[in-house]
Amino acid sequence: MQRVYCMVFVLIMCISFAFAADNLSKNWSSDDDTLPEVLPKKMRDKSDDEIQKAVFQAYENQLKVISEYNGHMLDPESPYGFFKDEMPISNARTSNPQSDLIFYNNAIRGFIGHNKNSIIIKWVPNQVVTELGWKEMSVRGRYTFINSTYFDQGKYHVQLQDLKYLASTTLSENTESYPSTVPKSSISYKSVKVSFTGGLPEVLKISDSSNVKHFIEDIVFQQVADRVVRDTHNNITVAIRQVIKPYIIFKNDTDPNFPGTNGKLPSGSVGYTISNTVISGFANAEHKLKKITTKMATNIVTADLRITIHSLDGKFDFKLEESKPTIGKATFAVSRIDVNVSFNMLKPVECKAEVVVNQPNVKYGTKLSADIEKTLTNAFIDNVKIQLNTNICKALGQMIKPGK
Repeated sequence: MQRVYCMVFVLIMCISFAFAADNLSKNWSSDDDTLPEVLPKKMRDKSDDEIQKAVFQAYENQLKVISEYNGHMLDPESPYGFFKDEMPISNARTSNPQSDLIFYNNAIRGFIGHNKNSIIIKWVPNQVVTELGWKEMSVRGRYTFINSTYFDQGKYHVQLQDLKYLASTTLSENTESYPSTVPKSSISYKSVKVSFTGGLPEVLKISDSSNVKHFIEDIVFQQVADRVVRDTHNNITVAIRQVIKPYIIFKNDTDPNFPGTNGKLPSGSVGYTISNTVISGFANAEHKLKKITTKMATNIVTADLRITIHSLDGKFDFKLEESKPTIGKATFAVSRIDVNVSFNMLKPVECKAEVVVNQPNVKYGTKLSADIEKTLTNAFIDNVKIQLNTNICKALGQMIKPGK
């Protein structure tokens, strides 16, 4: 019997988690009107200077998020957070000049019954707006009422109608800077009913009892707000990651399918191929916006940015097409790659990328002449430059959609 109970309990927990995860995975959206490439069209009635400042802020915020999630280095350990239905509330003694009302053994219920759950990403002004709503929630516990002539004890029941949580948190640097608390004003409600089992009258207007008002609005709401901001953190992290995915150039730290190249040795009679190239270290990329140049009269909003990639390493295979082919492997390390990119957000096909590979070091597992090693190394480095130049501009062209 105990085994059956345990299996049922586990099944219920799995269903609850799956239900929560499924719903929370679909509750996010991006306010596309705040995207850097969309702002110029939305602000056509503004000056070039105003548009330039707004686009700079939006794109800088976006690049901060890109840097944080580049290569999936900061994915949350658990993909989703979800609410337990009940939460304890601290014991509280509330006082006014006429009486004291003590609330203890308190618990609020109804968290899993939310009828609204949305996360909206705003690139300007760097916000994540989270809203949850509950048709009804209840707080139960025990109370003691004390004044100069009367003493009463019993159970109380608070019924809250149309409770809402609405809070804004920082978008960029979300994982590091996410708050542990939000204002109690993040919680609002439409109506309340408080009943007592002893001799205290029912409270239908919270302004009729300063003790009840203080307990609900100052104590309960603050603890509920802090609970929600804590429990939704992973969901917000996932939402940001989903929204930023199309804008990440280096989606993974390692590229196991980096294109190869081929050519001929200086003699012209022997061909070579470089294949099976694997490069790691793309998570070590830094994205910095240098400037935005805006000339709306000629449909130009140019972004100049710098991408720096540190400590790349990997390996590749090579083959020399001699009468008796030489086949071997090589390993490499690159101290730093600097990429300067300039592209027009309103016409992203207008894109230039300059790539500089610093301090490459290639080691060959097969004995080759110095001239052949130099040729293969130069071919490998030139191919890296060409691929990054092409792929970065191609990625920017795919992710920047001015027609939104």
